Amino acid sequence: MKNLAFLGGVMAVLVSFAQANECAETMMNATFKLFNKDSTATCFLIQDQSQVFIVSAGHTFEKSSGRTSILVLRELDGDKDYERKDVKVQIRSDGKPLWTKNPDYDVAVMPVKLDLPENATLPISSLIEKDLPGFGDDTILLTYPARVEANEAGFPLARRALVASYPAKSLEKQPTFMLDVTSWDGDSGGPVFIDNGQGKPAIYGLVIERINHIENITGERETRRIETAMGLSRAVHASVILQTIRLAQSKGAHKES
Repeated sequence: MKNLAFLGGVMAVLVSFAQANECAETMMNATFKLFNKDSTATCFLIQDQSQVFIVSAGHTFEKSSGRTSILVLRELDGDKDYERKDVKVQIRSDGKPLWTKNPDYDVAVMPVKLDLPENATLPISSLIEKDLPGFGDDTILLTYPARVEANEAGFPLARRALVASYPAKSLEKQPTFMLDVTSWDGDSGGPVFIDNGQGKPAIYGLVIERINHIENITGERETRRIETAMGLSRAVHASVILQTIRLAQSKGAHKES
């Protein structure tokens, strides 16, 4: 009986590991680099019925200049190797932004119509609408820290981060949380997620900023501002992403009417 119990425990652990790997790979397939000459960020693709949205931090779109940015897609070739596929996406028309930014938080979404690889989007149900991650919970981030790609195909890098903050207010009043990880340029817009228990990603939010210790040093002839990374980052909750998608959809419906 003891041996059976031990084997059962081993099998449960193996299943858990397999589900975690499946979850991370599913999220990875929908996560991409988005860049132009003035901005580099992480984004992911969310699908609501026939509509596909690029989801990222709002400031990444605002910093991008010109009419287009590059979305770094990936596709399998005949040898089953992944190849990088840089695709231009229009971000402005007649100087006006095609993205929708949340009025209160640093989140933006933009509808796109692209020929996408298989499994390149996640359903909108992947966004956790009501629950905050628990204090001390372990989460996964997929990003491009300091613009670094995992390989020539343009895959993102995975990192673990504990939820470092305990909520003092309700989710509606404070839909942000802190993570025990240093973020870099290129991380903004990266998804923060966990396994939903069935090998699929449950997205809690996205990375929006690095938290620095700021020190102003005043000397006789100059004043210096020194910012030191604290190993902390801020993320905004997925409910804000969902709100922003609904806002974009309402704008689109208004234009069509």
